Amino acid sequence: MIEHIDADLSGSRFRSVNLSGTRIHSAFLNGMVITDAWIEDVRLDGNVRSLTVNGIDVTAYVEAELDRLHPDRRRLGATDVDGLRQAWNDAIDRTDAAVERARRLPAVLLDERVNDEFSFIQTLRHLVFAHDRWLTGPVFGDPAPYFHPLGQPHDSAEEGPADGLDPDARPTLDEVLAVRHEQRGRLADFLETAVDADLSRTLASPNGGDTMVLHCIQVVLHEEWWHHQYAARDLAILETRSP
Repeated sequence: MIEHIDADLSGSRFRSVNLSGTRIHSAFLNGMVITDAWIEDVRLDGNVRSLTVNGIDVTAYVEAELDRLHPDRRRLGATDVDGLRQAWNDAIDRTDAAVERARRLPAVLLDERVNDEFSFIQTLRHLVFAHDRWLTGPVFGDPAPYFHPLGQPHDSAEEGPADGLDPDARPTLDEVLAVRHEQRGRLADFLETAVDADLSRTLASPNGGDTMVLHCIQVVLHEEWWHHQYAARDLAILETRSP
């Protein structure tokens, strides 16, 4: 359910309009239909569940190509503890490589937002938030408020200062990494002692209703993977601006 939106254009119809150069961010496009359109040099990044282009469902192709280019991505859907351990180790390795790459840039660029996306530091802060939202509270059972102040929520998140978040914080890279180090160690410790039966434990979902431990960990793994892709994309651009 969407709790906060800047503009509700659901059900809208656009006819004979020029949307060239338009940017759509943090949007729900469920059920959207575009017909008789001229589409050229269009980029789509997001959680694509079903996409049909000129009558052809390209979803399976996109998923297969992502798995071919990123073999570690297949482990994001692991359903046993051993698989989750490997997937989490993959996430740690990816983060460490990205941080090493980021440290070669001038510090000021790590706060720069490329095309109005999260800066590199904001990306890490968002992963702090995602970890707390799906693991610290639901799985580990920490009492509220369990959000670290440096967490960065997504645009439409319900959580805010009342939950312990500090929207005015401007942390350094090392300050955020210290929080991340503690969080990732906690999940690693959990997976080290967990057994497969622990993954089916039912708990309250941050999105409402019930979910399982397995789902919560998989959400965090997907957050880690996708935001690494976004960060790597933007680091490549920032590297061209570095002396």
